[in-house]
Amino acid sequence: MKTIKVKLFLLFTMFMFFLVFCGIIFNALFLERYYIYKNRDIFIDTSKEITEEYINNKENISNFINEIDYVDGISCTIADINMNVKYYSFSEKLGSDETRLPKEIEQFVIENKMKLLKTYVYSTVEKPNGKAPKLVFSSRMNNGELIILKKPMQGIKKSVFIANQFYIFAGLIIIFIGGIFIFIFSRKITKPIIEMSNVAEDISNLEFDKRVNIYSQDEIGILGKSINKISEKLSTSINELTQDVERRKHLVRDMSHELKTPISIIKGYAEGLKYGVAQDKEKMEKYCNVICEECDRMDGMVRELLSLSMMESGTFQLNITMFNVGDLIQNTMNRFTPVFIEKGITYDLKYEDFVISADYELVERSINNFITNAINHVEGRKHIKVTVEKKGTGIKIIVFNTGNHIPENDLEKIWDVYYKVDQARSRQYGGHGLGLSIVRLIAKLHGGITGVENVNEGVIFFVKIP
Repeated sequence: MKTIKVKLFLLFTMFMFFLVFCGIIFNALFLERYYIYKNRDIFIDTSKEITEEYINNKENISNFINEIDYVDGISCTIADINMNVKYYSFSEKLGSDETRLPKEIEQFVIENKMKLLKTYVYSTVEKPNGKAPKLVFSSRMNNGELIILKKPMQGIKKSVFIANQFYIFAGLIIIFIGGIFIFIFSRKITKPIIEMSNVAEDISNLEFDKRVNIYSQDEIGILGKSINKISEKLSTSINELTQDVERRKHLVRDMSHELKTPISIIKGYAEGLKYGVAQDKEKMEKYCNVICEECDRMDGMVRELLSLSMMESGTFQLNITMFNVGDLIQNTMNRFTPVFIEKGITYDLKYEDFVISADYELVERSINNFITNAINHVEGRKHIKVTVEKKGTGIKIIVFNTGNHIPENDLEKIWDVYYKVDQARSRQYGGHGLGLSIVRLIAKLHGGITGVENVNEGVIFFVKIP
């Protein structure tokens, strides 16, 4: 498989070969034509200079055209209207008996006789005996005499050949140097791409420890940042998913354990009724009451699990309403007053009378769960204090109970489903280990927080709902 580095190297090398080849083709096809085109302007200017010199300084015309021949390589001839030679440069020296223009030039002038009456004539003229052609320019002065300028084509053909040779030689050197540069350049360009490819391969194998090094702020750098963000988000999501899976496994184990006890009790008492262990009516009624209590306990646990599942699913819809906090707290405490009296618990209630916007039933459930938890764990002088404070547009509910402190290691764990600091005590009061988890979910659904602190004489739990 060709790597992108090799492809870039081959692509740039082929492109440079193509440029050199195009240069040679352009030289071969167009350099000669361009040479002819550029010489036309030179011939026109030279013809004007000769005409001006001929009119103003005729006795010096021979020296003037000889200088043009020597400097510019243009042979010059001046002929009368009968095409007899009057002046010529030293490269056009004629024999003693040659006073007329060469036959090919005469033929050129005759063929363009009418055109010469109006303007100049410029063309290439083939010489006899297969000699190299020449560029010939002819114009007529006001007195009718002809100016004929000639330049050999042999030089340009050699120049094209030499130029092509030099172009090939220079092209090979450029390709060699360019090849080295392209190799280094392609390595630099492909290094971050290869690095991103390796990181992407690691991501596909669920390995998120590697990151792309950002070398620039261009599109490649932006792509590298995007891959790093993808890696971080995938790593976070998978870690959260793994933790969620583990938590659910733990939940299933805890549920099995929580259901196993009441089922065992129900089975034991049901078998006692079946096999006649309870022979008198009073004992049978006791067995039936135990079975009903355990069934109620299982029913309550299942209902709380369903509530917890709905809140965790993300599909739970809050029923936001405006309500008076004072009415809510007073109604809640009235329901718990008989329990306080029965268990010998004293309580204080401190609240402000204000209106908030929240889900009434869920806020009420949070207070119920906190107070129930406090009743189940109150000890010592058996005192509970409920405080409700206004926090901006929200509410802070604080429940304090006297009793033992929660071990520091358990302060965060108590919000987990089925977590119980004292398993035996939870069984005694019938706790399911779901109440505090539900309070935290209610706070989360409202965008709030929960917390717990060990204080003097006991523990406080609080929830903030904005």
